Amino acid sequence: MEEKRGGKEGLLHLLTMMGAPEFDAEGYGRSESLTGILENQECMLANPDEGSQETLKYWEERGLKKELHQADVLAEKWASYLPMNYVNGTDGGKKYPLLFVMHGSGNPIYLAESYGYTHIAAGEEIIVVIPETETPEKLEELFSYAKEHYPVDWSRVYMVGYSLGGFMTARHGIRWPERFAAVGIGGMLFANGPTGVHKQNDVVWPQETITPEMVEHAAKVKLPVCVCMGENEILGLLPVGKDEPVFAPPGGDASEERADRIDLSGTNKIASVNNWRQIAGCPRIPEEQVREAARYSPDIVTEKLGFPMERTSVVLREGRSHFVGDCVNPQGQNLARFVCMGKSAHWPSRALTGMTWEFIRRFSRNQATGEIVEEA
Repeated sequence: MEEKRGGKEGLLHLLTMMGAPEFDAEGYGRSESLTGILENQECMLANPDEGSQETLKYWEERGLKKELHQADVLAEKWASYLPMNYVNGTDGGKKYPLLFVMHGSGNPIYLAESYGYTHIAAGEEIIVVIPETETPEKLEELFSYAKEHYPVDWSRVYMVGYSLGGFMTARHGIRWPERFAAVGIGGMLFANGPTGVHKQNDVVWPQETITPEMVEHAAKVKLPVCVCMGENEILGLLPVGKDEPVFAPPGGDASEERADRIDLSGTNKIASVNNWRQIAGCPRIPEEQVREAARYSPDIVTEKLGFPMERTSVVLREGRSHFVGDCVNPQGQNLARFVCMGKSAHWPSRALTGMTWEFIRRFSRNQATGEIVEEA
C-alpha cells in the first residue's frame, strides 16, 4: 500500500492488487464487506503503536487483555489476548478455548489482529495467540508457554490462518492433528506437496513435504477443516481445476528457480481437496471425474468450487453469495467445508472469519480417547 494512502482508499488500492483482473474493486468498495474490514481495522488505523495504552484500552473495553511478548526481537515477538474475566479473577476457574492466528506474508501481528478472529474471541471469551514467526519450533514454544501459564481447555485448541498463514495452518494441522479440534484456512488451499523455503524477518522457515503417510495419519485421527477462498483471488485458487501460472512471491527474478513457488496447477489443487477429503473420511474422487463434474454439473456450487461435494448450499453474507461445499463421510459426519467467497479478492472479510469460526467451533477433541466430538 502506498504510504500516503490510508483508510478506505488505501484498502481498496490493496484489494485491487490482491484481486484477479475480473475483481470489481469499485463494487466491493460499496459493500458491507469493505465496511466490516475497515471497522475491524479501526484500532490499527487510529493507533500506529500496537502496544500503546490506547490500543490496550481498545481491547480491554471489548473484554480482552492484550500483551506483547519478546517484543525486542521481531522474529521472536508474539501477542496474546486473554479474557478479562480470567485476568480479573472473576471467572470461577473457567477453562478457555485456545486459538492460534497465523498471519499472511508480510503481515505484522497488528494487521493479523484485525482479520476478525480477535474480535470474535472478545465476544466469546477465547484465548488468542498470534506469533510473528510461524515455524514448528516457535509453535512448540508457544504450546509449552500456554500449558504453563494459561487456563486452556485442551479439548478446544484451534488454528486459523490467512494466505501464507493458511498455508502454514494446513502444515501444522497435518503435522500435529492430535493437537487441534479443528483448523481454518483462508485465501489458501494446499494440503499436499512441498512447502518451499520462506524467509521473513531473518528467520528461515524450512522446506518440508506433506507426505501420503502424514495424510493417512491425519485421516486416522481426523481433523475438521474449513477452507475459504475468494472467487477473484490473485492466486487463482478457484475453480480448483483451472491451471494458473506458478506463483512466486516478490523478491526474486520470475525466471529463476525458487523453492518458495506455489504450484497452482489444477492437478495440484484437486489433489489438495482430495487430501482434505481423505482426512475427513470421505472417498477421493479421480481427477477426470472432478473435471467432468465441474464442466457439466448444473449445481452452481460445483461450478464455483470446481469440485463436486456431497452437500452444497449458497449462503448470503454481507450482500454477496458464498458458495458452500460440504464433504460428508459415510458415517454422516461433515468434517471438511470449502467456501467460495463470491466476488472477493485475496483478503479476509468478516464473513470469512465468521463462517470459518462458526464451522470449526462445533468441534472438540476428547482428551482421553483422542476422538473428535461434534456439538449436537
